[in-house]
Amino acid sequence: MSGPLIARLIREQRVRLPLEVLLIAAWGFLLVAVFATSDVFTKQLQAQAEQFGGLLDLVGLDPLAQWASVGFQHPIFLLGGGLFAVGLGVRAIAGELEAGSLALSLSRPLARRSWFLSHLVVLVIGCLIIGEAYALGCLLATVFTSPMGHLETSWMLLAGVQGGLLLLALGGIGFVFSAFSSERGRALSWSVGVIVILYAASFLLPLWEPTEQLTKITPFGWFDPAPLLQRGEVAWGDWLVLALYAAVPLAVAAWQFARRDLAGG
Repeated sequence: MSGPLIARLIREQRVRLPLEVLLIAAWGFLLVAVFATSDVFTKQLQAQAEQFGGLLDLVGLDPLAQWASVGFQHPIFLLGGGLFAVGLGVRAIAGELEAGSLALSLSRPLARRSWFLSHLVVLVIGCLIIGEAYALGCLLATVFTSPMGHLETSWMLLAGVQGGLLLLALGGIGFVFSAFSSERGRALSWSVGVIVILYAASFLLPLWEPTEQLTKITPFGWFDPAPLLQRGEVAWGDWLVLALYAAVPLAVAAWQFARRDLAGG
């Protein structure tokens, strides 16, 4: 890794990343605030309480926790986090190559491995920060609005790490297309197209019984923070698969970057 390169990447993100973090934190805050102050939600929850009595508590269903888990899977969270993850991945190789700055940087005593790992460090840290920003936004809203239900702080923060892992998987897609392209626009188009298809598939495939299990071919099929937020149950198997969805594209990108001709491709 290269300290100066990491410092340069952080300087480049000094405006964009804080804005994305603020967006995601605001999304979490507003999501819980709307839940707490909406008359519609309040009447529905009161009706459920009258109808089912203590049954909801018995089975461990917390409406606020379920609502917060939905926010993790909402396009706003994925878009806000994906802007950073995919954007950094696409720019790391294809963008720098198109701008002509990559060859210049590597002509100095800076190995390709150090270049790649430096970008990877910034990617991992940024994705985790964004995931935790949503968690903290939700927790802050519970303090100011007192919604019906409960969010366990430790569970929420751990779910933020899980959300960051999903964003890291999306960033891996950006990296792999960046490594095989010499144009930032082309790499970005392929990355966004694949992510949109995977996201749509995660919703459409379960609607037809023969294809229901095929949702597991997408990283979204392994991302379900609800059990963690409801009962504190960590699905380590799902976490491992999500980590593989991030690691495999990143490994392919590193392999391609190490062997490719920087003159084009």
